[in-house]
Amino acid sequence: MTEDMSPSSNTRSLNIAVVGAGLGGLSAAIALRQQNHNVTIYERRDFGGEVGASLSCASNGSRFLEEWGVYIAAAKPVVLKSLIMHDWASGEVQIKYGLGDYREKFGTDYNNFHRIDLHVLLKETAIARGCKLECWHQATSLDTEAGELRFENGEVVNADVIICADGIRSQMRGQMGITPRVTPSASCCYRCIIPTARLLELGLEDFVGNDAIEFWGGYGINKIVMSNCSDNGVVSCYCFYPAEHNNLREDGWNISTTPENLIATFPGLDPRVHKLFAHADDIKMWRLYVHEPYPYWVRGRCALLGDAAHPMLPDQSQGACQAIEDAGALGIIFSDQYDHLSVTQRLQLYEDERKPRATRVQEASARARTDLSERIGWSSSTDRPGKLTIEEVCGYDMKNHVAGLVAEAPSIVSVVH
Repeated sequence: MTEDMSPSSNTRSLNIAVVGAGLGGLSAAIALRQQNHNVTIYERRDFGGEVGASLSCASNGSRFLEEWGVYIAAAKPVVLKSLIMHDWASGEVQIKYGLGDYREKFGTDYNNFHRIDLHVLLKETAIARGCKLECWHQATSLDTEAGELRFENGEVVNADVIICADGIRSQMRGQMGITPRVTPSASCCYRCIIPTARLLELGLEDFVGNDAIEFWGGYGINKIVMSNCSDNGVVSCYCFYPAEHNNLREDGWNISTTPENLIATFPGLDPRVHKLFAHADDIKMWRLYVHEPYPYWVRGRCALLGDAAHPMLPDQSQGACQAIEDAGALGIIFSDQYDHLSVTQRLQLYEDERKPRATRVQEASARARTDLSERIGWSSSTDRPGKLTIEEVCGYDMKNHVAGLVAEAPSIVSVVH
């Protein structure tokens, strides 16, 4: 399932603990193990209840998967070729934005995965590379200076570096002294999936095999986002709607609802999409929340990663990619190229490299929640300077950025939290 990618033999090995075995934590484990570090991943549960729908991985995420030698084909991606905008009521195609020579321009494909397929692949890759996975380890306390983790089961471990990748409701974030400032978004979201075989039975073949992300709405709160994943075997929908529709307040993204509720939320929508909703599986809903950027990500020997560091609204389809970028940065910074830096210097370099970029994507995702013209692919810096563009996101050269920060050595140790 994984390509042979031996760890570097030059780097001074560190003992690294990763808290959380989601996409970001597993990516960090792979990246750090490739640099010959001893990596243990601590997960609070097992993997019996994994859920999810589609997850798009643009070149800024896929690039690292390729560099790490992850066997991407095993996760059954659909390679995206275009973005399609439909009329809300009729479903007629209004705009089709072809991605053209995407791989030639940005170096990798624009992959669309089923979240579970990618998660399984990353877990198998991490274990095959020599990472240790400890399930049923709920971290309860953290000593950032000593690098000590305590778990609910009584176990205590020490590590040279602790990567806190325990998600949007991170417990380790509070242990690092960060109190999130969170406000409810005016939006909620449903997600649902349906097998493409069922769509063909229903006469909805127009939604199968388009190799595209397809949109209805998006100028305002209401928006439907549809895409194929899992070797075109599954169609996934994300459906955004005003929070006052049902005043959903419960936290989490795994609250079940019915096809009837889903259909009633979007009156006047393309009847074909209503037909899909009527036969959809695994319909879940969740309230969206806006997290203000955190004041810092690093304290002592510990660093936040992924949703623990920069929770963002899903409207740029960049949450997973930014977590993978975080992991990529750790792999670069904890390579032998930067072995002359101390652990604390390297972690500060990680924050200096990642925080401004992830914050920019986080803020652009919030703007795109109600304005599709802010989404990369549809956005253009020519209509308003400062917009986040596909070139900025997908053409990013992290290695050169890290090298430039190191050349400005004082900035690495500019802040001590």
